[in-house]
Amino acid sequence: MQRYKLKQRFLSLTEKFEIKNDHDEIVYQVDGKFFSIGKTFHLFDHVGEQLATIKQKLFTLRPTFHITFTNGTKAKVVKTFLPLFSSRFILTSSGRKITVSGNFLSHEFEFNEGNAVTATVSKQWFSLTDTYGLEVADADFSELALCTLIVIDAIHHGSGDNQ
Repeated sequence: MQRYKLKQRFLSLTEKFEIKNDHDEIVYQVDGKFFSIGKTFHLFDHVGEQLATIKQKLFTLRPTFHITFTNGTKAKVVKTFLPLFSSRFILTSSGRKITVSGNFLSHEFEFNEGNAVTATVSKQWFSLTDTYGLEVADADFSELALCTLIVIDAIHHGSGDNQ
């Protein structure tokens, strides 16, 4: 089981934040573009090598983000409207379909592929910045789960279009 803590910086002009492991070591960094049409994020490893780009698709009925990894792998995250009093996303990548669902306050999420739970997310309630804990069952799924969590946070707590 891999565990990560994603904590955004307080009062930052850009959406930059660090992702730490359960030993409080920085393992990933995220850099969001402040002046762009649509939201764009870049995921970097601990030495600054870019791993993925996350871009919002504009002019869609449902909020949609595309994730492109530097190895060529692509994924898509789409927010669904149903069920009504919950938050649900569909993550597709390399023939996989993963449902990410949580409560309507956006504090707890579960990643499900079929009947298997692949990851869980919990958001800290009493913090000046958004702080998420992510547990991933398979280490190979970590980067995709982290990118999806960035999308969920951008949709629920960001500003701009398509929320």
